[in-house]
Amino acid sequence: MSYSLYSSLGLNSILSINEYSYTYIKMKVIREFLSTVFIVNDGKVLMTWNKKVKTWVPPGGHIDQNELPCSSVIREAKEESGLDIKLISPFDKSKTGNLVQPIHIHLDHIKDDHKHIDLIYFGVVKDGTLLKESDEQTALRWFSKEELEKENLLPNVKEWALEAINKLGKKY
Repeated sequence: MSYSLYSSLGLNSILSINEYSYTYIKMKVIREFLSTVFIVNDGKVLMTWNKKVKTWVPPGGHIDQNELPCSSVIREAKEESGLDIKLISPFDKSKTGNLVQPIHIHLDHIKDDHKHIDLIYFGVVKDGTLLKESDEQTALRWFSKEELEKENLLPNVKEWALEAINKLGKKY
């Protein structure tokens, strides 16, 4: 019989118990920050094919050291799609805010010792021409609400892609 106990702090404590031994291991958890953007244009949302998870995901990636999350996602959108975007924060009502607020923060469990903290944004096209494929040589595709509902996507990706169209689709 085996049991695992996890701590939400920087180190995970794993206690493994079986009929022969007791083991106590300290495991450092890697937490990386990412930013992704659901880009809406003409009532559709842009997605890129991800080779690792073998499904459609929004443009985005790791936030570089000393880079602001909102700057990171604009850079990633340009690199991956060729599009210049404007971030839209339909939930941020601050009159004094100086950073665009993410619409959501999502924790992805890559492995027991590896987590991605994903700052999710909504955006619209300002300028640029859509590339034929992303900077990682993967497909880019615009999805309508109806196409998203039929597509087998990660649940959080489907949820926020649909929300982006619901919030921005009629206006952009």
